[in-house]
This record gives sequence, structure tokens and C-alpha cells, in this order.
Amino acid sequence: MSFNKKGREDLMQITNDEDGREINPHMPQYIINAPWYLKESTPSLKHQRIRKQQNTSTFDNWYQRGSKGPNNLKFQKGACTNCGSTTHQSKDCCERPRQIGAKYSNTDIQPDDILTNVSGLNYDAKRDRWNGYDPETYKSQIQEYEILEEKRKETRLQEGQQTESGNLDDEFKDNGTGEHQTQMTTRDPRTKTMTRNLRIREDRANYLLNLDVNSAYFDPKSRSLRENPNPHLPPEKQVFKGLNQIRLTGETLQMYEQERFAWQYAEQHNLNLNTVSLPTLTEKTYKQIKERKEEQKIGRAESLFDRYGGEEHLNPQIDLLLGQTERFVEYEEDGLPKNPLKKKDLTKSKYLEDFFYGDHTSVWGSWWSDVLGWGYDCCYSNEKHSVCLGEKGKRLQLNKEARLKREIEEDLQKAQIQDQKSSPIHQQPQQQIIQQTQQQ
Repeated sequence: MSFNKKGREDLMQITNDEDGREINPHMPQYIINAPWYLKESTPSLKHQRIRKQQNTSTFDNWYQRGSKGPNNLKFQKGACTNCGSTTHQSKDCCERPRQIGAKYSNTDIQPDDILTNVSGLNYDAKRDRWNGYDPETYKSQIQEYEILEEKRKETRLQEGQQTESGNLDDEFKDNGTGEHQTQMTTRDPRTKTMTRNLRIREDRANYLLNLDVNSAYFDPKSRSLRENPNPHLPPEKQVFKGLNQIRLTGETLQMYEQERFAWQYAEQHNLNLNTVSLPTLTEKTYKQIKERKEEQKIGRAESLFDRYGGEEHLNPQIDLLLGQTERFVEYEEDGLPKNPLKKKDLTKSKYLEDFFYGDHTSVWGSWWSDVLGWGYDCCYSNEKHSVCLGEKGKRLQLNKEARLKREIEEDLQKAQIQDQKSSPIHQQPQQQIIQQTQQQ
């Protein structure tokens, strides 16, 4: 069964796209309808075909990035409530959140960002770190270097010091003796140049001083051994103590001290002192303050000597310092000379001994009284946490002891009298008197 074109049009309605091409009516709707983000109202198959885009992304296209526009004087409607810029909202603001935003304070309103359309650039062109660089500007540096090199050659010719190594840098020049050249450089007669050696070939390499795996780490990239490779050896046998030891000797410590002084002095006196930008002023100020402190220290010491004396003790006797003897002396573990006649001390108890509390000169329990009990021998005090009163305390305690003795004796006498009255011997005469009265 065959259908002609007219019958096909009667059965199915044929549509055309924007370019006039027919769309197969048997195609499903999800293929014919374009996605929502393409914003196409009519059915088409254009979104199913490869789009030919013009690639205009070249590295020669300059675009402005990271720049700001003119400053805004007033807050504009729709701008960022935090900083006041109109190119972003508050949720995208990269500034520190203010306590009072620019919308309400209307102060310190930030300028707008300059936004450049980079939709035509590819990934590499958008992130080109040399964007906007002009290579022609480097010619000025080359010309300056050539002028300086010509002046150097002229001065060498005038002084008559032109040598085969005339093109060497300043760091490879020797001091005129030739020692530096023979030790640190090697001459190649074929190329008429000199190559710098890293060390003297007669010396042993630092990483060969200790072949232990757990010894100091040798950095092969910088060829440096910072820690001490042989810390277990005595100091006189250590050939190399590490680069850290070299850095902490000589004028390095003075430089650290001077830099610390610049920080503290600049903070206290609100001055601009810096060892990098102002080295001469910093060093001069450091020397002046240091000399002033030394003068004050010497003056203070002289005033103390004038008032109290004792300057002769600062100059020790040389005979005592340089005195030598052949007498053999053996020392104990505590550092004192060993005495063979000295008896060993008995082991002390774990409790605190010979501790004098409250200005006492004797310990608690050094005195005993039958009435008062234990006390201190220095003041006869029977209270453990009392303060020592000396001889006065002794008199008071003796009087107290005598008074207590009298009271005790009186109490004993009273008790004896009461006991006698209550005994049957004392009750017998009273019974006889009662019996006689009853008989009468």
C-alpha cells in the first residue's frame, strides 16, 4: 500500500524548522523540543546539530581584570548592603562583614568592579598570567645592560687589567693574590672560561663525616648539612659542626639583636626603623642606645661603690686563680672532697627535720614538762603553732606551770577532805549522839 504526498499531508501535518527544513513527524517530542535554556519557541532540530562557533579567543586580546571603577559617593538602590558596590550582592561580598553596613552608614562605599565579557575566550586565555604584558619593554633592560658592559670594558682597557677571564661576573673575581682563583675556580684553556668549584677537592665532603643512616640529614639539592654530624664526639675532635653552628657565630648574633632592637624601638617611640630599608640609621641608633646604657650601668656601679665600698672584691687574686698543687684530692658524688675519717651520715627519716617554725631556735618536742607536756626548749611554749618569745616566754611558762601546780595541789586537798567526811569513821560519833537522844 503506497501513499502519495497529498495523502501523507492529510494524515500527518508536516512542519518546517527555522531554516526551512522538514521535520519528520514520526520523531518524538523530546527530540524536537529544544531545552529550556536555549530559549527557542518554535520546534526545531537545530539544537541536535553541531554548531560552528567562531573562535575569537587569542592571547593577543587584552582585557582588564581585577580593576576598580570610580568611587561612589552615595549608596545606590540595589547595591551590596555591606560595602555599597553595585556589581555584586551582600551574599557574594568578599569584604569583612561590617557592624553597620554601607546601606545604613552611607560611609566608605567601595567602587564598582570592572566586569569584562570574556565569553569568547577559552580556558587558557582567561587565565593568562602574562595578559597585558608588552615584550618591547624588555629591550630597555637589554640596552642598559649593554651600556654598562661597554663601560666596564673601557675601564679595564684604561687600567690595563684586561685578562682572559674578562667576562666573569664579580663574584668570581679574586682579591689579587690568586688563592681564591686556584681554590674555587678551574680554568679551561679551550674555551677561555673559568668554572666555579663547590669545594676544595682536597677536603672531605661533609656527608662523609658520618655514614650512619640516622645521623644528620644532608640536603642534596642545596648541598648543605645543617645539623652536627658527630655530636657524640668531643668538641676538639669535631671537624665540622654544621651550618647552623656557623650561622649562630660571629656578627650574625649581633645582626639578630639589632633587628630585635629595631622592632621594639620602632613600636615604643613610633619611629620608622628597619634593618632592610634604613640600615645605616638603624645601626647608628642601636650603637647610641647601647653606649648610653653602658654609661648608665657604669655610673650606677660607681655610685654604689662610693656609698658602700667593696670595689676590691672585683679584682680577684691571681695567685688564687693560677694556684696549682700536686696534692691528689678525691671527690665524692656531691662534689665535696672525700674525707676518709668522716663517718657516713645515718639515713634520715621521711619526715621534715630541723625545721624551725615561728622564729623558734629549737624543734617541737625538745622540752618536756610534767604539767604542760611537750614544747619548745627555746621558750618553753607548749603550743606547736605559737611564735617564739625567748626568755620572756620562759618566765611566762614557768609562772603558768607553778600556778597550775598550786591549783592541782589545792584540788587534791579538797578531794581528800571530802573523802574523809564521807568515810564510816567520821559517821560513827553522829550515830552515837542520835541513839542517846532517842533513849532520853
